[in-house]
Amino acid sequence: MKNFLLTFFVVFAAGLTCNSQSFTLANDSRALGNGSEVVQSGPSDTLQLITWLHLTNNTANSLQVMMKKEELSMLPGASSSICWAGYCYGPAMMVSTYPLAILPGETASGCFCHFGPNGCRGLCVIRWTFFKESDPSDSISITVHYSTYPTSTSNKQTPHYILAAAGQVPANNQIAIRYVIPPGTSGRIELRSPSGTPVECSESVSSEGTVFFRISELPSGIFYCTLLVEGNPVVTRKVAVCH
Repeated sequence: MKNFLLTFFVVFAAGLTCNSQSFTLANDSRALGNGSEVVQSGPSDTLQLITWLHLTNNTANSLQVMMKKEELSMLPGASSSICWAGYCYGPAMMVSTYPLAILPGETASGCFCHFGPNGCRGLCVIRWTFFKESDPSDSISITVHYSTYPTSTSNKQTPHYILAAAGQVPANNQIAIRYVIPPGTSGRIELRSPSGTPVECSESVSSEGTVFFRISELPSGIFYCTLLVEGNPVVTRKVAVCH
């Protein structure tokens, strides 16, 4: 009996280990193990704090991958949403409706996890999970602690960021984006489609100034402009493109 139980637990543990090998997850700075916890900070008046991730299929087969969220701790008024497989869902949707097909060895990258502070100041915690449609136990997850702070404060140690359209809104042939980041830091500004596809990216920026993006070849619609400082997204604003 003891030998049977020992064999059962060994096989069970081996199965769990195998299940965890279908995916690997990373952000722009490092690999993230299953169950990793990270902190993402930004001002409370930003439109969204977006968590950029890279999900890799480590198997020899094409996988149909779903995404879900669990709001572990939320401030009243704050919200979150899933953007997956070309669809951005409302805050009430906890699991994606459609899977994303990821080929063997392929990496899917994008802004899959969206958090809206909606003016709330404090800490919200959300677990984001990616799983195989045919076997939900085959999954990988990350827990993000979203920390938001007021934009106007007398605390000198609080980072000061500004990201704002400085030109015509809705934009036509080009847009001008004004930025301010803390002294001694470097960053860049990215323009992405609603599905998270990068369409423009600035050179490295520092201190304060204005960058220009040509958008004459983009379709009309709402795009997202994100300020990244030291590789971390800190402010995201909507930009309307209208031809």
